[in-house]
Amino acid sequence: MRSKQLLFILIALSGLTACSNSNRKFTIIANISNLPEQTVVLEQLNANEIITIVDSVHANADGHFELSGVAPEPGLYRIHFRQRKYILLAVDKGNMKITGDWNSLEKYTVAGSPASVQLQGYLAVLRAHLNDFNMMSVVLDTLKAKGNDSMLSVAQKDFQDKGIQFTQYVERFADTTTYEPNAIFAVRMLSPVTEGTYLDAFTQGLGRRFPGARMTKDFTEYYVKVSTRQSGPSRKTVPGMVAAGGGKDAPEVSLPDVNGKTISLSSFRGKYVLLDFWASWCGPCRAENPNVVAAYAKYKDKNFTIFSVSLDNNKDAWQRAIRDDGLVWTHVSDLQGWHSMAVATYNIESIPSNFLIDTAGRIIGKNLRGEQLEEALKSVLK
Repeated sequence: MRSKQLLFILIALSGLTACSNSNRKFTIIANISNLPEQTVVLEQLNANEIITIVDSVHANADGHFELSGVAPEPGLYRIHFRQRKYILLAVDKGNMKITGDWNSLEKYTVAGSPASVQLQGYLAVLRAHLNDFNMMSVVLDTLKAKGNDSMLSVAQKDFQDKGIQFTQYVERFADTTTYEPNAIFAVRMLSPVTEGTYLDAFTQGLGRRFPGARMTKDFTEYYVKVSTRQSGPSRKTVPGMVAAGGGKDAPEVSLPDVNGKTISLSSFRGKYVLLDFWASWCGPCRAENPNVVAAYAKYKDKNFTIFSVSLDNNKDAWQRAIRDDGLVWTHVSDLQGWHSMAVATYNIESIPSNFLIDTAGRIIGKNLRGEQLEEALKSVLK
């Protein structure tokens, strides 16, 4: 009798679980005009950087397709198209409808998911910020060409202020949104090195804002790991030249440059090299670029160079940012974004991120920003 009762309880529990899961089911109904026939994949972007495939479907030329899954709690998902195109969504449960045009996919519309609507608005603001950065870069280039030092100084200050405003917007959005996937997506753009104090407070507050959420646990574990790697024991001091990199040999990076020619980091052996990870779409990276440009201009004739690795997916945007920001050193990228082999090799968790490498190919500093970079270079390039 007891075994039968136990069996009944197990069956009942499994039934309850099934009911609970069915209540968390979601469906995405999409109509994308001009969509080339292809396989479309729905992926969940977990807070600990694990990407899980949820569903896939073959989309015909009529542009209609449906994807579905079960979301135990609200989460961040993306529809993955070919040509590295994506639609980012904050998914909870129920049905949502997406309409758009393949030729301008970023202008899609979404209905039935308030969190996804808010996320789309956030992405639109980010694109506007990047456009501002690009326009200001053109102004800086013009002033440099004219040799107008007084106006150039003012413009550079405006550029840096714009970067600060961008960071403040990201933090404000993350603090005020009622949707945890959106908050976590926003703060993943920030660096523990430069925004460590804010990120500490944000992470500590997640449990109060979203109690019991698996996403909270995953992000907290991720942030502890990242902040330990990037920031070291203290964020208030300049990273020690040897302590920061431990004197370890810098792993090799061999990637195509803008002309498709493969260039290796080791080819610069005998020089001091700043291995710089960035991307055209990264606001904090673009805001930091004037400092990197200034450092290069000051020390390029003192056995120093820069080897920049971009986490871009779009070659045109990458090349345009190089030109607009006046980055006149070596640039490489496999255009795989966060899936780049170099990202895994150097355990890059956020950008901007950099490593200072000595003439023997050893890492002697990392994540050097602004005055920290200037002090480090002054120390080794006397």
